[in-house]
Amino acid sequence: MRIALVHDHLCGIGGSERIFQYFCEEFSDADVYTLAYNSETTLPFFAHRKIHTTWMNRWIRTSEAFRWSFPIAASVMQRLDLSHYDLILSSSATTAKYVKAPKGRHLCYCYIPTRALWHYDQYFGRGFKRYLIKPFLNALRKRDFRIAQNVDRFIAISESSRNYIRQYYHRDSEVIYCPIDTDRFRPVNHRKLDHYLLVSRLETWKKVEYAIEAFNALGKPLKIVGSGSEEAKLRKMAKSNIVFVGSLSDVELAQEYALCKAVIFTPFLEYGLIPLEANASGTPVICYGRGGVEETMIPVGHISKKPPTAIFFYEQTAASLADAVRIFETASFDPNALVEHASHWSIDSFKKKMREKVLQHLGSLHVEKGCLPKKS
Repeated sequence: MRIALVHDHLCGIGGSERIFQYFCEEFSDADVYTLAYNSETTLPFFAHRKIHTTWMNRWIRTSEAFRWSFPIAASVMQRLDLSHYDLILSSSATTAKYVKAPKGRHLCYCYIPTRALWHYDQYFGRGFKRYLIKPFLNALRKRDFRIAQNVDRFIAISESSRNYIRQYYHRDSEVIYCPIDTDRFRPVNHRKLDHYLLVSRLETWKKVEYAIEAFNALGKPLKIVGSGSEEAKLRKMAKSNIVFVGSLSDVELAQEYALCKAVIFTPFLEYGLIPLEANASGTPVICYGRGGVEETMIPVGHISKKPPTAIFFYEQTAASLADAVRIFETASFDPNALVEHASHWSIDSFKKKMREKVLQHLGSLHVEKGCLPKKS
């Protein structure tokens, strides 16, 4: 049996790239396709796999370049004919679901319906890019909806994502939560340091700006891990108590999670791996309490038999975040309970569930299960 794994692009390091790595590990004999691949800017794992790309590989070398190219990129992926495969498993927030798949054999693990189209204002903010795409927005949405009808089965990353798939694509889906690497993120045998940590791509829709405003006012030390198109602007805003450390290796990031007082999480996301990675490191989270975190975090004050893992705030403003930080300063968290909570999102469990869904789908097509490629 021939299986193709497809991802939007491999030009950055984020949650979706890590999830796609787990796909590649579980289905080790599958062929791998993506719009563009840059070994210097994505996870090292992919250097050991043969990656099939499109003609846009020459020009798309970063995540930012991909965002500029989206309308064309979608058309290019739409022309990628993979109908000779027995099964397509796509990992998609944008264009991977556009590929031409064999009828009845396309499973899409969908992070969210294309954010640049359906969450247009949130994605572009007040930047001028929004005005470039706005005249074409209705046509692009219609195409995105039409393509979604060609997917045979959607798997959502959360209930929040599932609701968006139903709302924008009029399709139902099942939920398999994204995992975290519980072997990589773990507590260290050191005292917590006095600073807070924010880990994020520095893009408009990540809403890092109001966190900087909050910590400018609080005067408390904040480390910011990540890079992106908004970095220069955000650096100019920040006072001396805020330090930008850029991108870090996996080992360095795990250490930062384990040593900080708490992790700040600012965006509205359909899921969010960062709060769970923090918990796995024995660190609580101060997060905007809407979206996927409502499914993964247990806020202080919530009626639950389980210990809390986070402080929630409910307005994406500097004042609301600052109030949450002040509440955090008077709260207490059990590091062992945080680690136990995060352990339910393991990679092994995720891989097992994904393989079961693939088998289930193939079984419904009367395909012999023993034909699946062996695990590595």
